[in-house]
Amino acid sequence: MNIRQGVSKFDPKKNIMQINDIQQTGGSKAVVAVPDHVQIQTITGCNAGCIFCPNNKTRRNIPRGRRMDWDLYRSIVDQSIALGIRRYSVYLMNEPMLDRELPKRVAYVSARITKPQYVKVTSHGGLLTERMARGLLDSGLNKLKISVQSLNPKTYNDIMGLELSKTLSNIDRLLSLKQQGGYKLPRLEIVMVDSIQTHNEIPEIKRYWRERDIKLYIEPVENRADQQSIRDSAIGARQLKTFSWCRRLMEQIYILYDGQMLQCCADWEQRSVMGDLTRESLADIWHGERYSDYRRRFAAGDVKGMICGCCRKQVKGN
Repeated sequence: MNIRQGVSKFDPKKNIMQINDIQQTGGSKAVVAVPDHVQIQTITGCNAGCIFCPNNKTRRNIPRGRRMDWDLYRSIVDQSIALGIRRYSVYLMNEPMLDRELPKRVAYVSARITKPQYVKVTSHGGLLTERMARGLLDSGLNKLKISVQSLNPKTYNDIMGLELSKTLSNIDRLLSLKQQGGYKLPRLEIVMVDSIQTHNEIPEIKRYWRERDIKLYIEPVENRADQQSIRDSAIGARQLKTFSWCRRLMEQIYILYDGQMLQCCADWEQRSVMGDLTRESLADIWHGERYSDYRRRFAAGDVKGMICGCCRKQVKGN
């Protein structure tokens, strides 16, 4: 797939609202409003092999099975709540259900937040065992989003490296347990990527989930900040183009299992580490000079040398 290289071109008109949020304080720091949501990696690795995901394809050696220390996790959640963050996503660059304590992690958040705050998990669903399902039903989880990339068993396996029948069975069991127990939450949603492997299936897939009263989200392909290893295997149904704007720097926090805070969820190579939460507070990193400088540059379209400069996303209408 031919993806144009070079510096991203940003639309100044779309930058205006965000630039207005980046004010100079004392001539040295850029101040951004409270982040909207945080993603927390409680365990590393994933047992799937999705062709559009950098998992197991990075140049950087990422250890598998490393768990976030509970003291660090509690500290991150508590600091996030103090900041007033709205959405808590207990996953990042991983399969969160590899963490057998995921329901306890979710419960720690849900017991401390109130609407409109909520907690969310995104998973491939292959590890949604009865034990995990019961735990999540009792945890106060608000939203569970499951990646189901095709309803054709072979295509599904080719894309994800998993067994479709097992995932669908796991989903059915969760829904049955939810109904039997009278649970209102979590709200189940399905997500897929619009790729050339599945584009023609989309009408059938929409119909399947609509008949089950489950919302389907169809996401565009990204090149994950120019991950060379996924270019040829995960080809978008339409051409990938540079981002005209991205909210991640302005609104979202990404935290690895060891407390490293990244600029972006696409930074699998960890090229833009903003700080270390084992040594600094979340607020100090978020409002710090390194983050502020990145935001100023991004808002001005000066992204050369940043991972943003080579990020591409499939857009509608191509």
